[in-house]
Amino acid sequence: MYVDDPARPTISGWAAPPAHPAPARVAEPAPVAESTPETPPGRAAGWRVPDVRTGEVLRTRRDGLSARAGRWLAGSFAVAWILCPVVEPLPTGDVPYPLWQLPIDLATVVSIVAAVVVLWRGGRLGALLGAAAGVFMLLETAMCPIAGHTTVGWWTWAQTGLSLFVLGASAVLLSRAEEIA
Repeated sequence: MYVDDPARPTISGWAAPPAHPAPARVAEPAPVAESTPETPPGRAAGWRVPDVRTGEVLRTRRDGLSARAGRWLAGSFAVAWILCPVVEPLPTGDVPYPLWQLPIDLATVVSIVAAVVVLWRGGRLGALLGAAAGVFMLLETAMCPIAGHTTVGWWTWAQTGLSLFVLGASAVLLSRAEEIA
């Protein structure tokens, strides 16, 4: 049945033609706030800028990164955390898991997952959580030989490098956040 069809019979009687849909209202643009020392002229606080390539409206981030750079950094933090246990060889012999290591392992998992999520979404605590995750990753790297399930080898230095990458990138973001604020 088309919009311009005439009325036609139905089981219960005659059906009226469908009503024409109402025209869609176009939202009016929001007024631009006056400029202050914190916001440049012509830009209101919370201004959303469209990405030139995709047309996606991007949020202004407090850490000074673009949305794409923040997501790349979050992904690289996740990859660094995943690669740390992948490069480490399996323990030799039957070594029990020391329970004193459990709180540190849980804190590492929580901090890296939180850092990745917050960096991906562009939250203001991403750099701080990343720094905490980097410290916990370094602590876990040092704990492997201490707990006795592996010796020091090339994998220890690879894990140290990955952990220092997370810690160093977070330190750079923390220093940039102070300059931007």
